[in-house]
Amino acid sequence: MLSYLFWIISVTGALAGLYCLAAAGFRNGDRPGDARVTALLTELPAEDGMRPLVVATVRNPSGTPVLAALRVRRALLPCWLAGPYEVSAPRLTAGRRFRPERFATVGVVAAAGAGELAVPVPPRARRYLLIVAVGQEGGRLREHRLRLGPVCYTSAGRDDLIMVT
Repeated sequence: MLSYLFWIISVTGALAGLYCLAAAGFRNGDRPGDARVTALLTELPAEDGMRPLVVATVRNPSGTPVLAALRVRRALLPCWLAGPYEVSAPRLTAGRRFRPERFATVGVVAAAGAGELAVPVPPRARRYLLIVAVGQEGGRLREHRLRLGPVCYTSAGRDDLIMVT
């Protein structure tokens, strides 16, 4: 009887360890030179008042320039249900999802540098989803999804977005 309990605890521990590795960023295909994305919310003066704007910073540690395409939309799922940050490597890229007209901002980030790209925000929402498609060397494509939540605090004229918990 105790031996069955030992095996159940061992298997559960092994599965919990694998889950922790996956949650820490152990994803298939990641490389040290992959781009990193962060985001801030700022306001842009307009004729009808201040208009919100997301400023995304794309850091490119690789030796070649990368192409970044960004868009913001309302997040339907809360962060606790969907996760605050996802990176995927799409296999099928010929569909409508990756066409240039689907993205609000397209830019190039220099090799071994960082670039700030501004993205217009749709009408007010409780949560936003920033989608960044990054084309890297060798035809590799990465899709970053950042779930952004309510304003947390003000620093240097910008309101940092935090992830909804």
